[in-house]
Amino acid sequence: MGYQDRDYYRDGPAADTWGASVVVKLIALNCLIFLANLFFGGGQDQNLVTTALELKPDAILKPWLWYQFLTYGFVHSPQYLWHIGGNMLGLYFFGRAIEDRFGWKEFLRFYLAAIVLGGIVWSARCTFLIGPIRDVVDDPSLVGASGGVTAVILLFCLLYPRATVLLMFVIPTPAWVLGLIIVVGDMFGGGETRVAHDVHLVGALFAWAYWYFAWNLGRLPGMDGLGTLYNSIRRSMKSKPDLRVVDPEAHYEDLDAEADALLDKVKRLGQDSLTARERRTLEAYSRRMRQKLR
Repeated sequence: MGYQDRDYYRDGPAADTWGASVVVKLIALNCLIFLANLFFGGGQDQNLVTTALELKPDAILKPWLWYQFLTYGFVHSPQYLWHIGGNMLGLYFFGRAIEDRFGWKEFLRFYLAAIVLGGIVWSARCTFLIGPIRDVVDDPSLVGASGGVTAVILLFCLLYPRATVLLMFVIPTPAWVLGLIIVVGDMFGGGETRVAHDVHLVGALFAWAYWYFAWNLGRLPGMDGLGTLYNSIRRSMKSKPDLRVVDPEAHYEDLDAEADALLDKVKRLGQDSLTARERRTLEAYSRRMRQKLR
């Protein structure tokens, strides 16, 4: 039995309602923008929505355009239905498993971070590199969620390498093979100028780092110190004594984050690598999960 199947790992049944899934909400947002671009964008010659949201190649040198590092991931070319179709299918089939495992907040942080990182690398490449690696199309710009979707698919393949997926919806294939095909295809697919292979590779590398180092983007290094500094400044500016309100959920969020890190440690190094305190932490987490499922 894998460590993800144990009682203390499970976080209740997966949500199956439209309003509860951030994956479904992301798909809906992408489709709404696609339809707005299709019907209100001004036609193929103008594409007003695309022009407003796409990532310009020199955006890295223009801080007022840095919002495009995020917005480009929500707009797709109205000329190519497969562009949005392929991305949204990948997000739906693989994203739900990642959201169920890490929760919607951490999934959203991971997905958006992959999009932003891919955009930054692409803009830096277009701005500072010259020669055959640079796009040869006229007036290049970047659109599409493929960087974030690639990160989601690769993270799934790393977490569940033996899971069976249907390659091209027909061929049963282990997930690790699918991940290998994606990475190799992007590494040697540079001849297609309409596809941002470097953005895909950034997403794949980010997914590997997230998995290997057991990151939790909700608990970034230094965030606790910044929070303490902010609270101390806020208290010093108050004339009345500060009444501290204890949030009981904060303790459980810390416990969940610590348990996630310990489970990844078990996966890489085995149960014998755990200290006595770490074992007690997992036992406490296991008791809480069983109580939630009653």
